[in-house]
Order: sequence, then structure tokens, then C-alpha cells
Amino acid sequence: MKFLLFGISVILFLLTLTVIFKVNELSHIEYQKPQILSNKKILMVYYSHGGHTKEVAQNLNSVVGGDIKEIQLQEKYPNNIFKMSKLVRNQIKEGYLPEIKDIDISGYDIVFVGSPIWNFSISLPAKSFLKNKNFENKTLIPFFTCSGGVDKNKIIKEIKNLTNEKDIIKPLFMFENGIFLTKEQIIKWLNNL
Repeated sequence: MKFLLFGISVILFLLTLTVIFKVNELSHIEYQKPQILSNKKILMVYYSHGGHTKEVAQNLNSVVGGDIKEIQLQEKYPNNIFKMSKLVRNQIKEGYLPEIKDIDISGYDIVFVGSPIWNFSISLPAKSFLKNKNFENKTLIPFFTCSGGVDKNKIIKEIKNLTNEKDIIKPLFMFENGIFLTKEQIIKWLNNL
């Protein structure tokens, strides 16, 4: 029993050291505004059901600036995760896209679009937004929150199919582990745009 407790203590200590090292490593990253964002009118659009994507959108917006708007559904999804999951699976099978409230993107040069990943795909509200907007003469920069197991190439292909855009900026994928939804990760990604 003592050996088991000692083993668990060692594992927890090592995990704590890993987290401290990672946070310390990320906290020294400096932000250098990418050329692509210079002198541009920026809009941050996101859909968030559980709050993770909203957190990333707010952190991203605090770094790049511009306006921020949430994609809002005409009819909200149920709060019960089991009912919602069943409904979303059925909607995906049917190819259904929910009605959303309009967001005007006409006055912007750059549009960041954020979405959670649902069933290995872009959330349906974000799909509605992407499909119904004209991104001609705009730079589309997507970002996603997910819990893992994402085929990034499939997601990029989905965006291209929804928007008819050929060149998509490399998306940011933030994993919803609750620890690393940080500005430092966002800055690291932005520095590589």
C-alpha cells in the first residue's frame, strides 16, 4: 500500500513539474504582429456551446484587436449534453444546417472564425456561418477547440468546401484540457501566420 501511494505521489509530482515547465516555457513568448494583420480591419466570429471556444476567441481578440461577435442560433440547442449529441448526430446525417442570426462581415479585411469540433467536424452553427458568407477579398483565419482525435486536413477541406476558398490560413487547434487555453499558445500560432 505504501508503495502504491509513493508511486501515485511521484506521478503527481512529475505531472506538476511538466505543467510548470510548459507554462514557464510559453510565458516568455513575445508577440510580433504578423504582416498579414497589419493595418487591417479585423472581425472575430465564434460559436461556443460550452464556453471553451468563447474563451479562446476572447484571448485571441485581446491580442489581435478588432470587433468580436458570437454566432447566435435562431433556436438554441438543448443544455442536456445527451439530448444535444443525439440531435446533432441526426442533423449531421440529414445535412441540416441551423438558422443563425446574421453577422455582417462586409466592412472587414480579416475574419477569424472559431468553432468547437463536433463529431470530428466543424460545429453546425459555424458551418452555417461559413456557408452563407462571401469571403472574397477577405482573409479567413479559422480556429477550433477540440478534445482530441481531429483530422486537421479533413477540417481544412470542410472549410474549403463550405466557402469555396482555395487558400486557407493554417488553423489553430486548441485542446480543451482546461490548462493550456492560453494567450501564449495563441501568440505562438499568430507568430507563425
